[in-house]
Amino acid sequence: MNDPVPRPVPDVQGELSRAALDSAPYAMFVCTDDGMLERMNAAFTRLTGYTPDDLLGKRSFLSLLDPSELARRRLPALASLSAHEAVPYDDEWHLLTHVRSWLPIRLALSCVEHAPGERRWVGIALDLSQQVQVASRLWYVTHHDPVTSLPNQTLLDERLELAIHRCAVQQVGLTVMLIELDHLRKLRSTFGPPAAELALRIAAERLREASGPEDALACLGGSQFVIVTNETGDGARLLAARIQARLAQWVDVDQNSVALDASIGAVSYPDHGNTPETLLRRAHVALGIASAAGGGLRFFSSEMDSQARRRNELETLLRVAVHEASHSQLHLVYQPQVTLSTGEIRSAETLLRWRHPSLGAVGPAEFVPIAETSGLILPLGEWVMQTACREASRLLRRCGQLPRISVNVSAQQFARQDVVGMIERALNAHALEPRHLEIEITETVLLGDSSAAVGCLRSLHDMGVEIAVDDFGTGYASLAYLTRFPVHRLKIDQSFVRDMLTHAPSHAIVSAVVAMAHSLGLRVTAEGVETQGQAQRLTELGCDEAQGYWFARPVDAQGFYHMVAPLGSGARR
Repeated sequence: MNDPVPRPVPDVQGELSRAALDSAPYAMFVCTDDGMLERMNAAFTRLTGYTPDDLLGKRSFLSLLDPSELARRRLPALASLSAHEAVPYDDEWHLLTHVRSWLPIRLALSCVEHAPGERRWVGIALDLSQQVQVASRLWYVTHHDPVTSLPNQTLLDERLELAIHRCAVQQVGLTVMLIELDHLRKLRSTFGPPAAELALRIAAERLREASGPEDALACLGGSQFVIVTNETGDGARLLAARIQARLAQWVDVDQNSVALDASIGAVSYPDHGNTPETLLRRAHVALGIASAAGGGLRFFSSEMDSQARRRNELETLLRVAVHEASHSQLHLVYQPQVTLSTGEIRSAETLLRWRHPSLGAVGPAEFVPIAETSGLILPLGEWVMQTACREASRLLRRCGQLPRISVNVSAQQFARQDVVGMIERALNAHALEPRHLEIEITETVLLGDSSAAVGCLRSLHDMGVEIAVDDFGTGYASLAYLTRFPVHRLKIDQSFVRDMLTHAPSHAIVSAVVAMAHSLGLRVTAEGVETQGQAQRLTELGCDEAQGYWFARPVDAQGFYHMVAPLGSGARR
């Protein structure tokens, strides 16, 4: 009987390995020590676009990698590694696809024994394009302003540092300009956030047009932009003038024509610093000076640095004065407002004074803006209201009658504080009737959130508190605008009163305000009256009241008592 012909033993393990390779969800390949491709699965074809006929036995997988990357950093020499030394390899590369596009991948290589003394390398290629897109988008979002799409503070710092390094090497200078839109906050409160965002986008586009091709432009959020330019000296001033002229051109926002006026603070490298932090900090200082001066361009100077240090010192000291239990550094003074036709003291303005133990008297023109920008105006304003009501109540009990006490309430308080509640607390705490109190507001309050302001002022009016508009004529409110608000009195700004006898336009403004206010049923008070001639002319124009050094300087509570006590005596007689 013949022996049966032996059948070949199937290579079950090899078939299983090939099936596993073909069905793997990730792109996989097998190559020799020299990189020649021997096997690839369907996922590798989908990833690269190459078929097995294109590659197997014909090309090394190294030929699919970016040659510039291979020149910079090489893969380990696979053939030179022993089996024990061959460790798995894992790194990111770019792979050339069949359509000649570069695809970011993660490449992993591992050595396997194919036969005694013979080995193969198994590779896995993972597509990183989605991760790269996500990372790129994340980088863009974290380095750009969401409204204007300009670089933000983070990217600005990086670019400014590179620009400083370049200037140091080339021994040239640069200029950093910090640009702030002057009226964006008012625009936002008047027309809403969408209108303010539209204005920001328009401003960004105009800054792109005005700046040079090599200038770096960034948006710091809020209402501030930065330009880093190679221009210095007169060239930088010309650029600033071009920027302001372009921004100031009228633009339609929410069907209203507005001008995007700007203030600019500028610093030069290396004169004013050699780090991004120093240059930007000093640009902020110069910007503050420019804004306080009503706009324009200001280059940083050492004097500005002294002013900034003084401001920081005063803010710290004022915070102590406001929060100390006794408030011993703070006190109120009162300046009478006199009826021109009779000479009667009809009301008195309450003015805050600060005397520091070592610095001495600090003027309100210096510390009130600090209080407003630091938020201290809220506790300070409540202390003034409480103190004014307390002292007014005492004077009323001593004299029997009392001129109306007028207290300034800032726009910051209206925006961030319950003004009605604050006034009610003060009146109730000191048993003072609302008819003895008047609040003075600026036009900014009327131009803010008008619906909230109207509600607040109407509540005060219904309580019996009178309302006066201070410094009228210096802002943007019109007399027609006042018809929406329960206002009782206008105070003409002292700048018009001071010049009315020598400057025809100032005289015309005073005359027009008196006539138009009376037509609306409002009383008029002139501020800053310092001469008999001014008082006489105001009387002839029909102005109701006047306030100023010609009549009386501000006095403390005791001095004010001596002014009003005769009124009470006359009433009792």
